[in-house]
Amino acid sequence: MRLLEPFYIRDVELKNRVVMSPMITNLGAPEGYPTEEHIRYFVRRASAGLLITEYTYVNKVDARGSPNQLGLYDDELIPKFARLTEAVHNMDSKIFVQLVHVGRKTRRSLIWNNDPIAPSNIPLLDPVREMTEDDINRVIMDFVKASERAEKSGFDGIELHGAHGYLIAQFLSPATNKREDKYKDGVIFLEELLKEIRRVVSIPVGMRISVTEFDPQGLTPELVAKIVKRVENLLDYIHLSAGRDGPLGGSSSFYYKRPSYVDEAKVVRKVTNLPLLLVGSVSTVEDAEKVLEVADAVVLGRQILADPDWVIKVKNNLPIRPCIRCNQLCRLLSTREVRCDVNPELGWEILNLEKGEGEVRIVGGGVMGLETARVLALRGFEVKIYEKKDKIGGQLNEIRDPWKREEFSRLIDYYEKELKRLGVKIYLSTEERKADIFALPKERQPEFKEYKGMRILVNSNLYAYQDYVFEWLKHNEVYITENVFKGLDRNRSYLLQQKYKELGVNIVKENVKADIVINDVRRNQPSIGQSIARGYWLGMTFKLKY
Repeated sequence: MRLLEPFYIRDVELKNRVVMSPMITNLGAPEGYPTEEHIRYFVRRASAGLLITEYTYVNKVDARGSPNQLGLYDDELIPKFARLTEAVHNMDSKIFVQLVHVGRKTRRSLIWNNDPIAPSNIPLLDPVREMTEDDINRVIMDFVKASERAEKSGFDGIELHGAHGYLIAQFLSPATNKREDKYKDGVIFLEELLKEIRRVVSIPVGMRISVTEFDPQGLTPELVAKIVKRVENLLDYIHLSAGRDGPLGGSSSFYYKRPSYVDEAKVVRKVTNLPLLLVGSVSTVEDAEKVLEVADAVVLGRQILADPDWVIKVKNNLPIRPCIRCNQLCRLLSTREVRCDVNPELGWEILNLEKGEGEVRIVGGGVMGLETARVLALRGFEVKIYEKKDKIGGQLNEIRDPWKREEFSRLIDYYEKELKRLGVKIYLSTEERKADIFALPKERQPEFKEYKGMRILVNSNLYAYQDYVFEWLKHNEVYITENVFKGLDRNRSYLLQQKYKELGVNIVKENVKADIVINDVRRNQPSIGQSIARGYWLGMTFKLKY
């Protein structure tokens, strides 16, 4: 299998063609170094041939974009980063650091009350100041010094973050660069930056860039191909992602195709022989094989959060826990550490399973009970599940949104195969009153009610009602308010709106007269992530009473 074959980025040999995508985690220390939790997070995923750190800021003036972000702004941080690279190398994997200046994509509160800077005065979050040539020279030297620290820390390579609307991308994109000096050609800034970095380091240097910004005025595949051609002699690889500041971006929801950016990558592939890395909703081996028709390596993002053993399971044909592309817990990064709705271990990799023995009886074959059973079986218990319905999956079986149902059903398939592998016995259509664990949610989503020939107004952000709109639309006139999208990730919200519009759902700003009115807007609501996390902790902390 080509996916599992080694390949090279310049003189760095990678044991396979799987790359862990750089992803914000908030697992770093407030000072910017990797914590023990963060190191364990990387080590847990070291079956991938290459790990790329989250974006790592290059100065303590105006480069940071999120709390607890990694930073290589001072020599004092080198020993802590060396601890990370040492751990990864001991797992026979390689690790690159992704360096960033976020430019206008930040707030004053995140950059020590300094002013955000950008190539042009085009505000995004807070007011910004257009960079002078002194600013440009200072930032280039910040990247250079951070690159030197990266090599001293033991990193195998450096990736410049030129995607997703950060500073380098702000120079490269016509939508965000309106300068009138020589840097109106943003590639000049990139060339100067690369030349200075290569002057001081001997390790490979690559760049991540958005192959499309979903904006005809911004970066397009054709423009990116021209940029790559101009700087390929200064790069050792190209890493393609997508998006700038809008709702569409690299983390596409289940309404977008999987894998996501293969066609766009083909445009870049035609102009360069540099090693090409491609990210975008790769979840299955079949997805990876499609990517490898264009690229040299497959970049896993959310999927390697959902299942850190993806590579091992591919090798051994074991059940893979799928990323369902829900964009829920993994996107709540303004105030929280990274989490995953389907993988409750994410962020808790430092914890170990305590061994157990004996029989455990669980009532409930929804995802809470299934996850409880999985953990208990791994601990060594003999596990039995009793489910009163004729199939496992609980409320997941009630999903009416066809796109969501297709992705979420893969999770039920995973549990079915994994629990069978672990020897868990499942008794369907069976009610059991005596059990050790009742894995039943305290609160559930509302059940479906059928209507015909009605005018229905939905003013609710509950996931169930988002689904039921698809069903009600077949026999009713359906109106929804903007509250339906409250709390959703921008990508998922935008694409759901597009699906509704295509099918004839009426989106209104004010209430309309209707036969059925649903008013239920909540700050918090029952979710798949809550249920699975509850099951994980039930399984982790259970002690058999004799």
